[in-house]
Amino acid sequence: MKLNRRNILFLSLLPNLVLAQIGIGINNPSPANSIEINTTEKVIIDKTGKIGVGVAAPKMAIDLRNGANGSMAIGMTSQTAAEAGAGAMRYNPSPAIGVQGYIEYSDGTVWVPILPYGKPRIVVMAEKTNNNSTVFETGLWPVGNYTDGIPGRSSAYLTSWAEKLDSDSGQPRTNFDPATGEFIAPRSGVYYATFTFALAPSQVNTSFGQNQTEAIWEVRNSSNAVIQRIKTNNGYPQDTGNAPNAVIVGSACTASLYLNAGDKLRPFVWINVSWDPDKRPLLNTGGYNVLTIVEQ
Repeated sequence: MKLNRRNILFLSLLPNLVLAQIGIGINNPSPANSIEINTTEKVIIDKTGKIGVGVAAPKMAIDLRNGANGSMAIGMTSQTAAEAGAGAMRYNPSPAIGVQGYIEYSDGTVWVPILPYGKPRIVVMAEKTNNNSTVFETGLWPVGNYTDGIPGRSSAYLTSWAEKLDSDSGQPRTNFDPATGEFIAPRSGVYYATFTFALAPSQVNTSFGQNQTEAIWEVRNSSNAVIQRIKTNNGYPQDTGNAPNAVIVGSACTASLYLNAGDKLRPFVWINVSWDPDKRPLLNTGGYNVLTIVEQ
């Protein structure tokens, strides 16, 4: 390029322009190497790239700590957590379980809610209206699946649940498998778990020993080894006699459990109430056979 007097003048001024601060609506911006906008509040970008809104010397990437007017607004997005990337934040205006809205951050895979103190996070609810069960330990009945009632004097998982809710603070999740009745803890913590079951009205006997209906929560670790069982045992004190002396019997088990991430929680039952050691159908009119799991 051929230099003339105008070119030389511009080049001589360029280093000073590069090093100087820029003022928008202000005659003498400061500090050096900054962009300063003089509105009702100052916006400063220092030479390290930190932005201060009403803050002369920002200490963070974006510093809003200017006293009473230092609030920050976060908008909404329909992006997935993976699309937004780990560390992104958004406002969720319409969550479930009664919360009025909250801030979420992306961990790169899912949106993780930042909830008000004391609000539950994981909530699972399910109902059972069929007789499906799985005997899983050697008992009076062989190991296997049954669809016509709960086998007597045998440890039987309750299977084929109708899932009502499986959420993490309003966001749908797959922590509960309704086909098997198994819940897998996605993170370590204390969980409140309860389930109930009721047998269809019929007679109860004492011919085969003590009557009892046991509701049991079983905990297995990620290697599928049993690490805990919590049992509630309800008995019926005497024979009911012949038909039509039918009664409803059942049980419920409630526990607060510490689960490690990957631990498996599953309900099962053991019954001994029949005139003979036969299978006994559940009371399937709805509302009798239910479970709830809530993260504390």
